Amino acid sequence: MTTRRPWLRSLSLLPGGLLALVPAAKCPICIAAHTGVLSSLSLGFLHDDRVFSPIIAVLLAVGLLSVAWSTRGHRGPGPLAVTVLGSAAVIVGRLIWSVPVVLDIGVALLVGASLWNLWLKRPRPGPLIQLRLERKEGTAP
Repeated sequence: MTTRRPWLRSLSLLPGGLLALVPAAKCPICIAAHTGVLSSLSLGFLHDDRVFSPIIAVLLAVGLLSVAWSTRGHRGPGPLAVTVLGSAAVIVGRLIWSVPVVLDIGVALLVGASLWNLWLKRPRPGPLIQLRLERKEGTAP
């Protein structure tokens, strides 16, 4: 028997954002550390930016589509707008200009959008008491 966890679906933004945080291999020590970790996981081909950049873009697109889909349910456009800004900041900060500050802001926006989306999707309890006032015919308002 599987239990449904709808809150897990709203966390789909995190892989694209967190994958972009993997530092670019610029210092000699980082190159050795990244190569060792990726090779031990049989993922040494990911060390190349020509492979790594499209993976980041695809994961960001999946997260963006996921938030767009959930926006249809809760009708709150805020998380979608923050997701678009965060994804753009990650792409600019990591793939185009390589500016770590912009990348960090983008990842923070993606995490915030994911949590905001989760908050909007939470089940809301109904009222304990519901009063209905009805007017009788022939009475003045």
